[in-house]
Amino acid sequence: MMNIISCMDKPTDGQVFFDGRDITRDSRKKLTEFHRDKIGLVFQQFHLINYLNAVENVMVAQYYHSMPDEKEALEALERVGLKDRAKHLPSQLSGGEQQRVCIARALINSPELILADEPTGNLDEANENIVLDLFRQLHKEGTSLIVVTHDPEVGEVAQRVVRLEHGKIVSDKKNDGFDG
Repeated sequence: MMNIISCMDKPTDGQVFFDGRDITRDSRKKLTEFHRDKIGLVFQQFHLINYLNAVENVMVAQYYHSMPDEKEALEALERVGLKDRAKHLPSQLSGGEQQRVCIARALINSPELILADEPTGNLDEANENIVLDLFRQLHKEGTSLIVVTHDPEVGEVAQRVVRLEHGKIVSDKKNDGFDG
């Protein structure tokens, strides 16, 4: 489902609407542009380039979108609390710091939607809370987020919880405890 929403795969059946537009009819080129312009991705495994420092890893996303801009990348790192770690390689960052670099990379092009696949799966409780606080702030600012998680506590901070089992929706409900 994440691959279909992110335009990496096309559905074999049905339609996907984004902002009232059926994107399933778009060509591969249009889908690539759509993905580049509208979606930010946060991965569980980080997918940072090990020989690039934090600011360079953030700038990679800019390269595919527009022009790399170190000042903007530093601002994105500052937003996630890592400006002082900008010149550090991934191996010099904790897991929580690496995940925040991924979030900065996802944010750099001001996407309308952030897709996060198990974004707290590799984090301790303190770093999990930092990431969830960042997501709450992004939501308050108008960014839509779709978070895939197996952690019920992470799901509890969502406005809406859709539960899947074996690729089928088994429940879809608003979260009464939503505080974002």
